[in-house]
Amino acid sequence: MLDEELLAAWLRLGSIIDNQRLVSELPFNEAMVCGLILRAQENGDALTARDLCAQTRILKSQMNAILHSLEKKGFLQRKRSQKDLRQIELFLLPEGRERYLDSHRQTLALVDRLIDEAGQETIQTLIPLLTQMADSFDKILKEV
Repeated sequence: MLDEELLAAWLRLGSIIDNQRLVSELPFNEAMVCGLILRAQENGDALTARDLCAQTRILKSQMNAILHSLEKKGFLQRKRSQKDLRQIELFLLPEGRERYLDSHRQTLALVDRLIDEAGQETIQTLIPLLTQMADSFDKILKEV
């Protein structure tokens, strides 16, 4: 049963990524949010909580908890938008940015070990397949 095998593999990988703290300081969702905010800042953009919810599909209440935790840890600052005073934009503080990048380097070191273990050719084959599956699943969810 291909559907059961795919679901089992997907759930196993998902639980390893979600439940295993890859680095000591940031849980998975906090690291993901920091990465999105950092990329936006590097592009001269700013994100709001609503933007992050749309990009990650994390519920608003969960996103608020993530943002509160990041603020409490000194990673994040909220600022009123200069373009639209109704909007609150999110920025990584300089120290938070450095701490995130340190954690991100640790995560990349683990990913590099995975590449070494699986082999570059396997990973190069896997990336477009995973991207295609994510795109397909995204499309299906929009239709539901």
